[in-house]
Amino acid sequence: MSENEYLEKTKFISALGLGLHQGGASSYRIEKHLVNVCELLGIHGSFLHTPTSFTFCFWCEDPTDQHIHIERMQPSEGDLGRLEMLDSLVERFAADELSFAAMREELEKVMATPPFYNRWLNCLAWVILSASFSALLSDHVADAVVTGLVTVIVFFLAQAAGRSDRIANTLEILAPMVSGVIVTAVAAAGVPINVPFVILSTVIAFIPGLSLTVALNEIANRDLVSGTSKFVHSVMALFKLYFGAILGVKLGHLLWGAAANDTGVVIHHLPEWRTIPVVLLLSLGLTIVFNIRLKQALWGLLAALVAYFVSQYGEAYFGVAAGMFLGAFAVGVYSNLYANLSNKPASLVLTQGLILLVPGSKTYILLDAWIRGEVMLEKSVQNNQAFLIFISLVVGLLFANAVLPTRKSL
Repeated sequence: MSENEYLEKTKFISALGLGLHQGGASSYRIEKHLVNVCELLGIHGSFLHTPTSFTFCFWCEDPTDQHIHIERMQPSEGDLGRLEMLDSLVERFAADELSFAAMREELEKVMATPPFYNRWLNCLAWVILSASFSALLSDHVADAVVTGLVTVIVFFLAQAAGRSDRIANTLEILAPMVSGVIVTAVAAAGVPINVPFVILSTVIAFIPGLSLTVALNEIANRDLVSGTSKFVHSVMALFKLYFGAILGVKLGHLLWGAAANDTGVVIHHLPEWRTIPVVLLLSLGLTIVFNIRLKQALWGLLAALVAYFVSQYGEAYFGVAAGMFLGAFAVGVYSNLYANLSNKPASLVLTQGLILLVPGSKTYILLDAWIRGEVMLEKSVQNNQAFLIFISLVVGLLFANAVLPTRKSL
C-alpha cells in the first residue's frame, strides 16, 4: 500500500466517523464500526469518540508510528436517515458492489444530501409529537390543542437557533420561557388547562430522557468518558429547561396577573383503547423528527407498540421497574432481530421504541414536585422510581443484546 493510498483511507474513515456522529449513533458503536471499516480497508485504527470531540489514530504495521487526527464538534441531535445511508455505503463496499474510489464519492453525496422532510413537515411532526404526548397523559382536549399551537412557536424558535449561536446557547432556557409566557396568557383568558403540564408538553422534544438513557447505557458498556459527559450534558439541559419554565411562568404572572395561575385541572390518563392511535401518531412524529425514511416507518411503529404495551402490562403485573425492564428487553430483542433480518442499523427502530419508555418527562415532573412541592399529574413518579426506571431500561437493553446479539456494529 502506497503512502498516498494510506492517507486517502484515513481521510475517508475520518469523514465517515464525523458522519456517524451526525447520525447520532452511540460512541461505542461508532468506534466498533470504524474498527471494522479499517479491517475492510487493510489498515489499523483506534478511536475515541465523545459528544464534543473525536480522536482518530491510524497505523499500518507499527502501532507506535501513528497518524492522529483530532476533531472538535458540537453534540449531535440525531439523523437516523443519514446513519442508514452511511451504513448502506459500507455494506455495498464489503459486498464488492463499490470500489474504494466510488465509495468516497458516494460518501460526499450522502453528507451533502438534504433531510428527507422539509421544514413544514418537521414543524407538523413537532406538533404531532407534543400533542400526542399531551393526549397520552391527559384526556383534556384543551391541553392537547394549546400544546400543539404553542409548539409551532417553539419549533420556529429552534429553527432560529440553528442560524444564531447566541440563540442556540440559550435555546433550552428560551423555549420553555416563551412557552410559559404564552401558556399563562391562555390560562388568564379562562381556558381550563394544566399550566405546568402544557409547558412540559410543548418542550417535550428538548427533554433529555433518551440522551440520559443512552449515557447510562454507554457507562454500563464501559464507555466511561463519553457516557459521563453525555450524562452531565443531559442533566444540565434538564435544569436549564426547568429554569426556563419557571422564568416563563413568573413573567406570565407579572404580565397577566393572578388570572394566569394554574387553573387546577386534574390530569387523568387516557383509557387503554384510545392509546393505540396516540402511540402511532407519536411514532409517526418521531419518524420525521429523526429523519427516518417512510419505508422504515412501519417497523418503527411496531417497535413503539411493543415497547408501550409490554411495559404497560409488565408494570400492571410486576411493578414499574420490572415493567420497564421487560419493555426495554422486548424492544431490544425486536430491534436486533430487525437488524439481523434486514441488514439495517438496529437504531432505526430501537430509538422509536425506547423513547416511549425513557422517563425524561417523569424526571422533569419529579424535579417540579421537589421545587414546587406539588404534582402536575396524578400518580406522579416517586423519588426512587425515576432512578429505577433508568437502570431497568439499561439492564433490559444489556440482556437483550446478550440473548439476541446483532451482527451489525451500528
